[in-house]
Amino acid sequence: MHWDAVKFLKPIRDYVDTLVHPSAQGDALTSARHRAFIGPRLIGSSAALASFPAYLAMRGVPSALEIVVFAWLIAPILIAYFLSRTGRYESAHVLSSLALTALVTMVAAKTGGISSFAAIWLVIVPLEAALSASRRVVAAASTLALLAAGLLMVGGAMHLLPTPATPEQGQGALAALGIVSAALYSTGLALGAESLARTSFWLLYAEEDRYRLLARNMTDVITRHGRNGSVLFASPAAEPLFGASVADLLGHGLFDRVHVADRPAYLTALADARAEGRSVDFRVRRDRPEGGHKATVRFILI
Repeated sequence: MHWDAVKFLKPIRDYVDTLVHPSAQGDALTSARHRAFIGPRLIGSSAALASFPAYLAMRGVPSALEIVVFAWLIAPILIAYFLSRTGRYESAHVLSSLALTALVTMVAAKTGGISSFAAIWLVIVPLEAALSASRRVVAAASTLALLAAGLLMVGGAMHLLPTPATPEQGQGALAALGIVSAALYSTGLALGAESLARTSFWLLYAEEDRYRLLARNMTDVITRHGRNGSVLFASPAAEPLFGASVADLLGHGLFDRVHVADRPAYLTALADARAEGRSVDFRVRRDRPEGGHKATVRFILI
């Protein structure tokens, strides 16, 4: 059963891969983000549009608002096509937020304003934008959602919104459709977030593995530092140079071995290395065992 599902999904994945813009194909994480944007929108919108005949069979003649809601399902497909053709990932997310906000505002305005069942969809707008990993996109989406909520509240307070439809006129069916659609849409977002998290983890793991393999086979000492300067990784070549185990150099172990007079230069070099790189000479304490008992301490210049 599992393998049948995998075989069934493979053509879909392959098709989505062909839609990724060439500018994103060179980076695995960027490519994964494009796929996570395009895939759910194509599959979700296509499935919803395909269910329209079944909805008509159960519901009967749809209202104008229901037709608009189903027509909106074309928008995610068009936005996915926009990303596929241009590669403009942030712009595609902004367009998606704008389209979703416009739909929610229109439906909410017709079905009770800020108290409408559709108004809760405004919460999804910034959540969807969070997948972009862009503060600008999240800020734009949040602004759109807040503006829409404000318009609905002001419109309701000033009695500018139309009288909501009664349950007999189909609001109950539309509410059910909205709840189911919101649940499915949120599920798509959750799966996209999980896919991106899994891809990021494996990319980080692979990069770390390549880094460690390279460091272990080099005779030069290689260290990796955290934001506060602490040593996160030291290559095995550090052991014979400093006369200490790698474990002793982790954290602030290397800093403790730097000569007191050279510590300002050491810390400055670490800070500059984050921006543009810098070379600096400083003295580090080296422990050399003598006779297998005590160690003679001396400083070496590196």
